Amino acid sequence: MQKILIINRLGIGDVVLTTPLAQILKKYIKNVKIGFLVAKKAEDILKNHPYIDDVFVYKNKHEKKKVIDDIRAKEYKAAIIVDGRLGSSFIAWRAKCKLLNSAYTFSINKKQIFGRKELAKKAIEDFSMYAKTIFDINYDENLLIPKIGSCDINRKIFIEKWIEKIKKDTKEIVLIVARTAADIKNWNKEELSKLNLYLNENGIKPVYIGSKNDREYIESISGTKFNIAGDFGLRDIPEIASYASWALSMCTGPLHILGTVENLPIIAIYGPSDPLRWAPKNAIVVQSSLPCVPCLNWAKCKREKGNTCMDEIKFERVKNILLKYALIK
Repeated sequence: MQKILIINRLGIGDVVLTTPLAQILKKYIKNVKIGFLVAKKAEDILKNHPYIDDVFVYKNKHEKKKVIDDIRAKEYKAAIIVDGRLGSSFIAWRAKCKLLNSAYTFSINKKQIFGRKELAKKAIEDFSMYAKTIFDINYDENLLIPKIGSCDINRKIFIEKWIEKIKKDTKEIVLIVARTAADIKNWNKEELSKLNLYLNENGIKPVYIGSKNDREYIESISGTKFNIAGDFGLRDIPEIASYASWALSMCTGPLHILGTVENLPIIAIYGPSDPLRWAPKNAIVVQSSLPCVPCLNWAKCKREKGNTCMDEIKFERVKNILLKYALIK
């Protein structure tokens, strides 16, 4: 049996968009096992995954030896370093895996040295391209569909009952991801409040998802809402979204998880990030019209708060999209 380890220790969205690579390898290579090494924050999304046999978790440098020993114990002999990191190459080498691609990226004062070379513009195609460059597998790029692990059956039952309960207080289920870890990527809270109040006027009490650290921020948004930040896991999101009419999100990990839900309209609000590379296929993109967008350099934005690319996007633009696509009935 051939055992191939995929390594991507970047963000949740990066890992979600790497899952089609696992699917391709499973489909086209006979008698293969796929392992996946991720950072701790992305661990949950790969549990109960149909294309991934083993999940290895890199928690911190102090536990590096343990993860190396775990990979060696499972006898993985080859590795694809999707994140391009020199550190990931070192882990694979120490675990006695043959490196199937070159990866030398490291950082000095937040500046990347020997940055990873993109194989395609869209991230989902970029990460999947290793199937072609390494294994010479020809696949249809239009069929690349990201997927996370399914939630447990008990959670599905719980979510079904919870949805039936909240349906009594809202005309339809609408999901909102209000916040990212990078403040410069967040939509202006005043504009988000206008959206919330507009939905309330139309009989909709939106459901806000996020981590427990987002609860206070969500509460400060004007209007009535369901604030479930921290109450549900990442693998619960697609199950909840299967009941939703549509969703709205900034460019963050949960956006890509929502992107795995078939036929779910998503309004994706973009500022400094590049939607051409990152937006899900089913996303209706709303992007700032400032000439510096996308800058891909949000950590060093010189614009004052209140005058950023995300501030430039007004509620009226989102309202027009809701009306254009008949998302408000």
